[in-house]
Amino acid sequence: MPVTTGMNRYSLAAGAAALAILLASCSSSKKNSPDTTAPAGTTTSAAAPSSAAGGIVISGFAYSGTLTVKPGEKVTVTNKDSVAHTLTDVGGKFDTGNIAGSGATGTFTAPTAPGSYQLKCTYHPRMKGSLVVKA
Repeated sequence: MPVTTGMNRYSLAAGAAALAILLASCSSSKKNSPDTTAPAGTTTSAAAPSSAAGGIVISGFAYSGTLTVKPGEKVTVTNKDSVAHTLTDVGGKFDTGNIAGSGATGTFTAPTAPGSYQLKCTYHPRMKGSLVVKA
C-alpha cells in the first residue's frame, strides 16, 4: 500500500501543476484585448485624395491609405497591428467599432455632408487623423 499512496501523491501533484500551467496560459491571453500602450506622439497623416477603393489601413498605431472619400461611401478599414483599434469620428457621425488585430477589417459609411472629420481610436487616444469627405 505505501507504493500506491506515494503514486497518488505524485499523480495529484502532477495534475495540480498541469492545471496551474493551463490556467495561467488561458488567463494571460490578450488576443483581442485593446493595448493601452500606444507609442508617444502617434498621429496620422492624410494621403493624397483618391477613392475609397484602397481603404484605410491601421498600422504602427496610425491611420493611412485612403483618407479622402465620397459622401455616403462605404469604407473598409484593415487593422494590421496586433492589437484591437477603432476608427471613430470625434463628433459621433461614424464608428467602425472594435477591429481585432492581425488583418481584421471593419467598415463604416462616410457622412453625406462634405467636410473634414476628426478621427480617433477609442482605445488609443494618441491615434488621431482626419477623414475628408469630398463630392
